[in-house]
Amino acid sequence: EIADHKIEKDAYKMAYVYEMRATLPTLIYSYFNKNWDVIKKDEVILPNEDKEDAKFRDHLMLKEANQQAIMLAYTKAKKQVTVLNKKFFITYIDEIAKTDLKIGDEILTINGQELNELDDINKISQTFVENQKITIQIKRDNKISNKKATIITDEDRLVIGILISVDQEIETDPKIELKFKETDGGPSGGFMMSLAIYDALTNSNLSQGRKIVGTGTIDSQGNVGSIGGALYKIKGAVKDNADIFFVPAGNNYEEVIKLKNEKNYDIKIVAIETLDDAIEYLENN
Repeated sequence: EIADHKIEKDAYKMAYVYEMRATLPTLIYSYFNKNWDVIKKDEVILPNEDKEDAKFRDHLMLKEANQQAIMLAYTKAKKQVTVLNKKFFITYIDEIAKTDLKIGDEILTINGQELNELDDINKISQTFVENQKITIQIKRDNKISNKKATIITDEDRLVIGILISVDQEIETDPKIELKFKETDGGPSGGFMMSLAIYDALTNSNLSQGRKIVGTGTIDSQGNVGSIGGALYKIKGAVKDNADIFFVPAGNNYEEVIKLKNEKNYDIKIVAIETLDDAIEYLENN
């Protein structure tokens, strides 16, 4: 919801993959439903984490993607958006990491250096040497403490062995409010969120009465990134009688267009690399 602006909710839709833990009834049902697949738990849950860790990461990545989409769309629409505060949280710790950090820790400083941007951790890491022990100040359960980590080499890069997401407090004019379900997570809706917000802020009516489904991550430069589960998402778009399906260019597009041709789906598949690609396509078609 955006103050004094209308979002065409029936025009722009995200595409989701739904995961559930198997039971005997659902396992039996999966053999009769061609849209369901049975996969092993370790293909869903990453090594060195549990279900709660995965849930924390997915929720924070959803929040991060939404914030990125808002800032991009507002900036592109020449509307006011201000970052008031940033917090950096650990969302994954690699098996090879040598540290007493935990998923969910908020990083305050690394060897006394504050983080201002997400990329700062990579820059700071490059100032260290392999096997150097560093001090990371964190906040855990509202308590500040110092933790240790050893710099390691991974694919010829010096790293701490952690994945970080940023949680930003932003202020916008006009005000915007997002509503998601508790079960929603992940960053793959970022692109469609930015497209819908931009269209609403500019009153462009890019949809022209069409039902548009899409998927893809989004970064601060408007680049659309690849996602998982593209084949499930095109099936959802077809089931919903969508007119257009936006999908990241590259492997995602190739697997989706192959399935479209095999199934003879009546839907327009559009490969995109940036938010501008999608806007230009809708304006010109």
